[in-house]
Amino acid sequence: MNLQRTIRNEISTSGIGLHTANLTKITFKPAPINYGIRFVRTDLKDRPEIIASYQNVLGVIRGTTIGLNKEIIVYTVEHLLSALFAFGIDNLIIELDNNEPPVFDGSAKRFVEMIKEAGVIDQCAEKKFIVLEEPVKYFVDDKANAVEITAYPSTEFKVDYSIDYKHPLVGKQHIALTITPENFESEISYARTFCFDYEIESLKRSGLAKGGGLENTIVIGADRIYSTEKLRYENEFVRHKLLDLIGDLALLGRQIKAYI
Repeated sequence: MNLQRTIRNEISTSGIGLHTANLTKITFKPAPINYGIRFVRTDLKDRPEIIASYQNVLGVIRGTTIGLNKEIIVYTVEHLLSALFAFGIDNLIIELDNNEPPVFDGSAKRFVEMIKEAGVIDQCAEKKFIVLEEPVKYFVDDKANAVEITAYPSTEFKVDYSIDYKHPLVGKQHIALTITPENFESEISYARTFCFDYEIESLKRSGLAKGGGLENTIVIGADRIYSTEKLRYENEFVRHKLLDLIGDLALLGRQIKAYI
């Protein structure tokens, strides 16, 4: 029987947010069975809680934003939730003293380190899974971009992800992986967020990427890649897209068994 999981010990760290540039202290705390994953805004009156659920998604422009209203909000939750989901964390209190988790180096590496440092423990309750009985398909083509996602019934969580960018430094990239804590850490967690250089001005005008820089974002130019270090994987861009997808799937509220 698969058991629900939380962390053994409380752990904290701090850093700036990717889009807000706000300095935020983030604390993971163990939570009881059937609690789920909840963000607690400790800087706001009455310490409001936001359940990590698709029902609380307020925006998906260059990141996933969840909240209860325009004031009780948390930006860019996908990197953090991706690590928690991959490590099978069902119940966790996430305290934030601002409105965005730290971006760190633009990957999920630091969140994985926090989970491992805190320790993962089984709890005395059965884990709840989403199990598909038939395929589910999503498709959208807005002329600028086309996205197709299909989820098939499976006994485990596997993802086959392809991207095709009309850019010589990105092009077609692909990865297929069974998602386990070990595979996520070694194959996915180090992949960093990225953008194209021509997007930066419009992002800034929209009030986004205030905390972005070459230390936490791979910037793709017309003929070169700008970063404080070389690519961590040959296909780092599709790996980061997979990281984001896992984080968004975490908003389903329970672990999933599917081939996506």
